[in-house]
Amino acid sequence: KIMTYLSCVFSQKTVLAPMVWVGSLPMRLLALDYGADIVYCEELIDIKMAQCERVVNDVLETVDFVADECVMFRSCSKEKGRVVFQMVSM
Repeated sequence: KIMTYLSCVFSQKTVLAPMVWVGSLPMRLLALDYGADIVYCEELIDIKMAQCERVVNDVLETVDFVADECVMFRSCSKEKGRVVFQMVSM
């Protein structure tokens, strides 16, 4: 059943496939501007994400997930429902 569901979700879609080091918000937004329907973020480590604090960034109009003063993941309303969040366990 999961494959049927995934076939429906990804059928006839233009997708920015996962790429190492090229999944940050600016690249995802650029891909959406050029017609991508779905974009992937970079792979994020589960333990680091568990340490993150969710911060609303009013200046950039983003939601940031911050750990150790570093932004681990950033998203904005333009990619709502269109970004695949990849999390791995180490």
